[in-house]
Amino acid sequence: MPLSSLRLTVLVGATLPVPLPADLTARLRSVRVLETDDHRSAFTLVFDAGRSGPFALRDTPVLEAGPIRPFARVVLVVTIGALPRVLFDGIVTALELDPGDRPGAAVLTVTGEDVSYLLDRVETDAEYPSLSDYQQVQLILAQYLVDGIVSGALSPPDAAPPLPLERVPTRHATDLGHLAELARRHGFVAYVIPGPAPGTSTFYWGPPVRSGPPQRCLSVNLGPDTNVRSLRFRTDALAPVLVDGDVQDPLTGAQVPVTTAGSLREPLAAEPLWLRFNADVRRRREVRDSGTDVIGAVTRAQARVDRSVDAVVAQGEADGERYGDVLRPRALVGVRGAGWSHDGLWYVRKVDHTLEPGSYIQRFTLARDGHGSTVPVVRP
Repeated sequence: MPLSSLRLTVLVGATLPVPLPADLTARLRSVRVLETDDHRSAFTLVFDAGRSGPFALRDTPVLEAGPIRPFARVVLVVTIGALPRVLFDGIVTALELDPGDRPGAAVLTVTGEDVSYLLDRVETDAEYPSLSDYQQVQLILAQYLVDGIVSGALSPPDAAPPLPLERVPTRHATDLGHLAELARRHGFVAYVIPGPAPGTSTFYWGPPVRSGPPQRCLSVNLGPDTNVRSLRFRTDALAPVLVDGDVQDPLTGAQVPVTTAGSLREPLAAEPLWLRFNADVRRRREVRDSGTDVIGAVTRAQARVDRSVDAVVAQGEADGERYGDVLRPRALVGVRGAGWSHDGLWYVRKVDHTLEPGSYIQRFTLARDGHGSTVPVVRP
């Protein structure tokens, strides 16, 4: 599915993905990949399922002779110019055949989820005596090296293991469910990053990525440099929330107050909404825990505040070929040409990639904590 400077390669296999045969590649009509910062990524492949060729009398050729099967591994590689990027690494979870009502109208739709599905297959009960949350994460992820999934876990600030006489960590979930629950306790996120090589992925477990080098910028109203087809902004003044409450110390039994003053995240806006209108921000008593340590309660309260402060949201659509790269969620991107209030750095929440012959569209959702750019210029 080539554009003038873009090429899509589809690899499929039961265990080791290999390039899709040429006859099946020719039948590929469209590809869609949906990536968000709060759900498992998913893909959809649409094939022409017309019955032609030597296998047509018996069955649809796409199903008869191809490697596309339930639970097959699918890797999508986008090459822009000379730079290949792994767009997706996942597992086939569903196939839908529509024979159509006329010759040439048959369609096979293949859908699947990213390789974090492999961590979500078996629900178990287990105990982790004397293991910190970080140690539990590393122990679980080590099992999936054979599947090409490597650990990208970062240690949280409160990484001390619990004393066995105080508490024994337990789980009643799948590996993925347990990793996600451990992440929530620290205001962390847990997700799979495809690549860098086909057939490999990195499982990231750590704080949301809101620093570091941004991706190639999104440009609006800049003449020949424009790569955004549409872009709009919305401010939700009710999004930020401050949290307080009380927690009972498990050693002394005393009630210890827990308060939050604001977000501890590095601001992406010059005027964060929660700070500019602090007196009007909603306040909630959401900490009423007992049997947990004070540090853990404070960490969870702060995580709730940090998750709420992104009050300004941008939605738009970029031309993939003009943009010249694959826009990724859970990372930063620069915006220019929208004016000081909305230019600058943004956190990417969601990207919906659609590839068809002659077209590559990236629909995106961005977020940050307020208005005004914190940087004089953004990376082109």
